[in-house]
Amino acid sequence: MTQRAAARTERARADIEVSRAGIERARKRQEEAVAEQQKAVARQEAISAKLDEQRAESAARWKKEEIAMREASERNEKMFQQIVAELRDQRDERRALIEALLEMIDRLPPPPPHLRSA
Repeated sequence: MTQRAAARTERARADIEVSRAGIERARKRQEEAVAEQQKAVARQEAISAKLDEQRAESAARWKKEEIAMREASERNEKMFQQIVAELRDQRDERRALIEALLEMIDRLPPPPPHLRSA
């Protein structure tokens, strides 16, 4: 019986060694997987930081563009108002000139008989 027990003990030791080797391989694979996961997380964090930076730059550019567009719109409105004012002045001057011409025509002597219309 001691031989059988010894053989069984030996088989159990061999099985334990095989199990330990399997556990060691699994532990190494687990460590490799954790290292890969940490690399992936680091890459993802770098990408996220870059995206945040790009978003901030984009927002700043948009704000500058918005200000530039508002200023351009205000300048255009001022120019438009100046043009409208100039047109009004010219309209008033045109009316005054027409009135002056009509008054001058009314003061002219009548045309000679040979130039009168029928």
